[in-house]
Amino acid sequence: MSRLAVVLPRRIDLIFLLALVVLTAVGVAMVYSTTSGTFRADLSSRQLLFAGLGLAAAAVLVSIDYRILLQYSPWLYGASLMVLVYLALFGSRIAGAKSWIRLWGGFQIQPSEFVKLSAALLLAWVLENDDRTYASGKTIAAIAGAVGAPVVLILLQPDLGGALTYFPMALTALFFGGLRARWWILLIVVGAVLGGGSWFLLKEYQKDRIRTFLDPNLAAQGAGYQVRQARIAIGSGGIAGKGWMKGSQSRLGFLPVRHTDFIFAALAEEWGFLGVSGVLALYGLVLARGFAIARDARDRGGAMLTLILSINITVEALVNVAMNVGVLPTTGITLPFVSYGGSSLIACWGMAGLCLSVAYRRFVNV
Repeated sequence: MSRLAVVLPRRIDLIFLLALVVLTAVGVAMVYSTTSGTFRADLSSRQLLFAGLGLAAAAVLVSIDYRILLQYSPWLYGASLMVLVYLALFGSRIAGAKSWIRLWGGFQIQPSEFVKLSAALLLAWVLENDDRTYASGKTIAAIAGAVGAPVVLILLQPDLGGALTYFPMALTALFFGGLRARWWILLIVVGAVLGGGSWFLLKEYQKDRIRTFLDPNLAAQGAGYQVRQARIAIGSGGIAGKGWMKGSQSRLGFLPVRHTDFIFAALAEEWGFLGVSGVLALYGLVLARGFAIARDARDRGGAMLTLILSINITVEALVNVAMNVGVLPTTGITLPFVSYGGSSLIACWGMAGLCLSVAYRRFVNV
């Protein structure tokens, strides 16, 4: 047996890696199913390309010692933040938001997805330098600033869904960093007040999403068309589903944005309860392995980095599922590794690469 065959299973968390590969394969299959025969038929080949780029990005990050990235995280964070500042000041509006940078060949990149990586590195670096039982005021302020700055800049684009994906990282950092109970109470109160006050800043279509969530009867009047069609698709899937590429809601175009925000509903229609259970189990496996990697990490920084990233991936998945079934208002948060999107998929694989880098270096002599 070669040395490579012995070393890799010991240093690379193969279960974590394989779970994400399967999720990505499911995503490519569903993008193909929901777009074939339409003017978007080329999206599945693009998603396959993005998957390859994501795996390459993960491989690069595994090859780099995460401790070096933690050391330079303030600089990486600052540089990535400048991109968001550039978008806010000089970005071109695409689909009503300054969220994208145009590249060659018709491709676009969404920087807010990649800023999550530098933000997670900075949060882990902050927590590594404060290993007290309860986080100090300076640490709390640093966490709030590290997440608050990109959130404000993303809201200016405006992209509410993208901004919301940063909050799980902040809450994870505060929880494992040791935020005192009284600060949690204050955080909940302030969050409730700000959440209520933000109603007056929301656009009308965002208010309609919340109204529909609070009063499902509005769905019959047109305000909740997306969620209504998603529920029909999910319910029609039954136990085993209608079969791949045989979902009527998605194939006939009744289900909106079925390759991005509502790909879970398309998945449920085609693969049924059994398929959905398998996909959700994969996300659970990713979270479980993330906790295992954090437990075995050689230092606090690596443990915090893995916890922040694995929890963020899982929470995004749960929010997307909740949005599809109508438990939460529609927010535009996609299903990690499954929904179509180059920036999202590559950034998610970047998160995976950082987690695998921690796992690879869990031995002192690595």
